[in-house]
Amino acid sequence: MKKLTISISAKSFDITLDDEFVTFFEGELTRFFKNKSSLEIKDILAAFIQECHDKFENEKTEKEILEKLESALF
Repeated sequence: MKKLTISISAKSFDITLDDEFVTFFEGELTRFFKNKSSLEIKDILAAFIQECHDKFENEKTEKEILEKLESALF
């Protein structure tokens, strides 16, 4: 387990993450927030909206692929 401290709107939050997950999580923090030392609520909201949009687009693409596979098989 590894403890991380994240600053959001001038408040610090300690979180403890599994060793396997912490590296992935740190990478995602860098991807979303470009190594900012302190985050603002608007940064987190923007990242959440982007992640939701990405998921929406991925699910839409998956559905289209599935439909094409089903029509090709049946």
